[in-house]
Amino acid sequence: MTPPATSVREAGVGELEQLSATLADAFATDPILSWLIPGQRRRDARLGKLLELELEHYVFPTGRVLTTDDLRGANLELPPGKWTMTMPLPAAISFVRLFGMHLPRAARTQRLFERCHLQESHYYVRYVGVATRFQGQGLGTALLGPTLDRCDREGLPAYLEASSKRSAALYERLGFAHLGELRIPDGPPFWPMRRPPASP
Repeated sequence: MTPPATSVREAGVGELEQLSATLADAFATDPILSWLIPGQRRRDARLGKLLELELEHYVFPTGRVLTTDDLRGANLELPPGKWTMTMPLPAAISFVRLFGMHLPRAARTQRLFERCHLQESHYYVRYVGVATRFQGQGLGTALLGPTLDRCDREGLPAYLEASSKRSAALYERLGFAHLGELRIPDGPPFWPMRRPPASP
């Protein structure tokens, strides 16, 4: 599934800062994150910190992060039964400070994601993103490859939430099917998508 020219490997927690910066660049104009952290200047300052918190306290402890040798992008994968977000108290306090007056908006969004989340056993792709200057080169497909291969080997579906029609179109090409359009109250829509494992 991975193009031969792209080497995908598992990232380590020591690469947290670089991974956060790459993902912040990839999601700088993401509709949901732009709504959660409004104002370009505020978002530029806080998006990297948000992603760093999620990587350090949510994904690395139970899942895996896939990246390229030069960290041009990342795929944040969580295994079956580990998709519910939990944070230690210091990280939760950092979230409160990060979102400020928009914390209720962020809490509503996370609750909606969890309420509508796929209930069968699956691998969850929290984020897959590629730095802006490297987009359109097949890196997103390459980064998802190991997750989809794992799903096929284990006979499990993959699940994610697409935050734009453009990203949903990419996921459709990789075998994901729409589970219906949902909308955050007073916010943007998103598209839960499920990919069944390939038949043996």
